[in-house]
Amino acid sequence: MKALSSTLSDVYASGCLTVAHAMRITRTDAEVFGFTSHDVDVEIDGVTYSAAQGFDASQIVTSAGFAVDNLELRTVDDGTLFTRADVLGGRWRNARFVVFRYNWESPEDGLEYLLAGTFGEVRLLSGQVVVELRGLQQYLQQALGNVTTRTCRARFADYPDPSVGNRCGLAASDYTEAGTVDTVTSRAVFVSTDVANSSTADWYGEGVLTWTSGANDGLSQKVRSHAANGTFTLSLPMPAGIAAGDTFTVIAGCRKRLAEDCRDKFDNVLNFQGEPHVPGVDVITAPPLPGGG
Repeated sequence: MKALSSTLSDVYASGCLTVAHAMRITRTDAEVFGFTSHDVDVEIDGVTYSAAQGFDASQIVTSAGFAVDNLELRTVDDGTLFTRADVLGGRWRNARFVVFRYNWESPEDGLEYLLAGTFGEVRLLSGQVVVELRGLQQYLQQALGNVTTRTCRARFADYPDPSVGNRCGLAASDYTEAGTVDTVTSRAVFVSTDVANSSTADWYGEGVLTWTSGANDGLSQKVRSHAANGTFTLSLPMPAGIAAGDTFTVIAGCRKRLAEDCRDKFDNVLNFQGEPHVPGVDVITAPPLPGGG
């Protein structure tokens, strides 16, 4: 049951019309933003809630059961907050949000929390931004336990992160290198020969590259392939152009295979989290061979 301050309860009981909605957003890079449905900015607990973005709380509906409260946030896009580069670069992905009500005439009366969760898909429309809001019940929809897979289920180099189980056992710091762009072909293809292991074909394939300078500073993208001449091909083009001299860090890639990756590339076969030799459905359901073989 929600607990309201006695002051805010008295405000509600009086039937006053000075109640507004607000949303606090905390991105994964620790940046905090605030929106309010009121027409005047307000500061609450050190966070400024902006009225300029046109936050609309009229469609907020919550359910009493365990169904996921999937809602949409629509706000005016003036090009300064939800930039194309930040949206495509994933800066808003999995941002945490809290929606609450407050008395705009006296914000110190207390807050009534209505909804909390994380951002889903962020879409840029003409003059608007539409954000999918996923309630906390979303976590109850996720499957628990493991299934049989041919490839490894562990996240590569997860040590010492207890949140993912330390199943791989290798440390990301041991396989992360820094590099500088030499030449550029496109927003997805460039050459870097000074990064360690640049001459080892596919060493960084399926790895993650994070820019540390340039127009894409702070953004990350998966490496689709890596050639022995130092050519990197990213899975998707970067939002902004890549330039010679841009710096980055990149972690070695693992394609989750037992022999090629876990054994030969990383000498970590004892921590392999897959079952490549278990017969599949086709083998189990196949008719017997002639002669009973």
